[in-house]
Amino acid sequence: MYENKNMKLRWCRVIGIFWLAVSMTVFGFGQSPAFSEKELLNKAAARSGRSLADLRIDPDDLEFYGYGRYRLKIFSKLIEDPLEAAPITRILCRTLLNNADSLWTIAFTPWARIDEGVRRGLIERPEKILLDLLEKKPDVRRVLTGEFGLDSNLVQLMPDSLVIGLVLIMWEIQNSCDWIKAATARITEQDIDTIMMGLTTEGENGLSNRRLESLIDAVDFKGLAAGAMDLGYVLQAATGIMKNIKIDKPVRCSSRLGRIAIGTTGHETYDDGFYLLIIDFGGDDEYVSCGVSGKNNPVSVLIDYDGDDIYRGHIGPGTGICGYGIVIDLNGNDQYRAEKIGLGTGVFGEGIIFDNGGNDTYDADVYGEGAGLFGAGIISDLSGDDRYTAFECSQGFGFVKGCGILVDKDGNDTYIARDDTVKYASSQSSEHNASLSQGVGFGVRADYTDGHSLAGGVGMLIDGKGADQYSCGVFGQGCGYWFGTGILVDYEGNDEYNGVWYTQGAGAHFAIGVLLDSTGNDKYVSTMNMAQGAGHDFTLGLLVDYSGDDAYDAPNLSLGSGNANGMGLFMDMTGNDSYITHGGITLGGASTASRGGLRDMMKTLGIFIDGKGHDSYKEPSTRDHKYWRQKPPLEPPLETEWCIGVDL
Repeated sequence: MYENKNMKLRWCRVIGIFWLAVSMTVFGFGQSPAFSEKELLNKAAARSGRSLADLRIDPDDLEFYGYGRYRLKIFSKLIEDPLEAAPITRILCRTLLNNADSLWTIAFTPWARIDEGVRRGLIERPEKILLDLLEKKPDVRRVLTGEFGLDSNLVQLMPDSLVIGLVLIMWEIQNSCDWIKAATARITEQDIDTIMMGLTTEGENGLSNRRLESLIDAVDFKGLAAGAMDLGYVLQAATGIMKNIKIDKPVRCSSRLGRIAIGTTGHETYDDGFYLLIIDFGGDDEYVSCGVSGKNNPVSVLIDYDGDDIYRGHIGPGTGICGYGIVIDLNGNDQYRAEKIGLGTGVFGEGIIFDNGGNDTYDADVYGEGAGLFGAGIISDLSGDDRYTAFECSQGFGFVKGCGILVDKDGNDTYIARDDTVKYASSQSSEHNASLSQGVGFGVRADYTDGHSLAGGVGMLIDGKGADQYSCGVFGQGCGYWFGTGILVDYEGNDEYNGVWYTQGAGAHFAIGVLLDSTGNDKYVSTMNMAQGAGHDFTLGLLVDYSGDDAYDAPNLSLGSGNANGMGLFMDMTGNDSYITHGGITLGGASTASRGGLRDMMKTLGIFIDGKGHDSYKEPSTRDHKYWRQKPPLEPPLETEWCIGVDL
């Protein structure tokens, strides 16, 4: 038996490697450019007389100044080897995009990015264990009535496939509750209330950094990940088993775990309190505060098979607070709205929205649309022309020990971090919001308060096909802050990016910001500062555009520029591109921004590389098919200020 399992595992690995190769070929990251990233960097290094291995922030220099608990492996990997940052990011994001229809994959991935992934199902999958157990039960209906306390008269009227699906889900919810209770036993209801009060009102979260540390240390995140992944496996199987069911009359019933509702193919409204489980088979339905878990109700699952549905609530659907909140919508043009936080949001838990198709709208205020705060949050939308709107900390936002992911596989999509009304003014410009959206990792900087700085998490926005539009204020579009890692990857389409400050592959204070765009004639506009491959204060800012005739409108500190020992790296691989700049440090510029201190001895790197194509520049010192070195702005120039500009 053991040998057979090993043989199966070996064949799984072989098949997996084969399909990975096929997927990278058939679904590859854009057209083949004239050079690879490393080849371009080799050419730039050779032109500048530098060693390729030296094109990075020195880890010892970073460690000398920066600190923060809960620093993640992905941050360390990318900051220590920035030349591999783009290939590593491509592989991670493509793997998720290719598996965006897998509930267990999307449940697993955010936990893996915060170093808490578990490999449930590697040897034996949870749903198979339950199905095997089900075969041994002489009367499946008695499981619902005996183990879970459902009304026997109602159960007798249910179709067989519904009974089987319900038993599987209820068993796994029971298991999930056990995982959650054990993992979060040391978090009190008062702790959660204090955190939620801070998140849903203006101001701070209400807990000191020390208290947050103690709560994070008290949680078994791997236990939370295990329960979420098991539930993903079982929900995937049960959802398939129950499809095509027709119910004549709606059902509302209680169970030992919580309330259950089963809907028909007609219109229904669910607005009367917490539901453990809702299964609705069609119709244009309305859900109020459904698919939201809490400390005393750790699991809430909602499955809707069809219809143009409305999901709304002060805390939006698909929000896991000290547990799991899951929404699965399989068809229809749907509206998702959170009056405050929510929509694929996890707070010491996991929130999931899986939307299979339709032209959908998502609207939140803060901490939504794929946001993880001490936990995991994800939206996976497979198709349709979708619109995402929020003010702050949304659309792929990762806070401390958190990962938030928004993945949209297909469609002409619009991503708006609202800047038309100033609601959360940034410290950089009071005329603009601090967006912290569209792939942002954000930490707690406390070197000027109590000293308990906390490393940021991972925020990812991944878009597959379509002509997409992105807009934000300050901090967004692949941006990191205080050991956070922010990633935006767009694969196919003519896309537009509009931002203000710290946008489009940028960041500040020991962080990583990455924007990768594969194909299409794209337009990048940033109006104020730090954009388009710009790193400030030991930060790596990276923008790579792989193909297309692209247009860049860039401010100061942009287009592969480093500041205060940061590293800015910009690469446009191929295409006839245009560059409009407005003065300042740009196009491969570097400025240590001080003189006379230890930082003078540490590198600041600005690298601009344009590969194949005929390009136009506004900057008089740069030209097509030339090498240049920008002059650092302060005197005397430092040997540690590395300014590299190459147009091949």
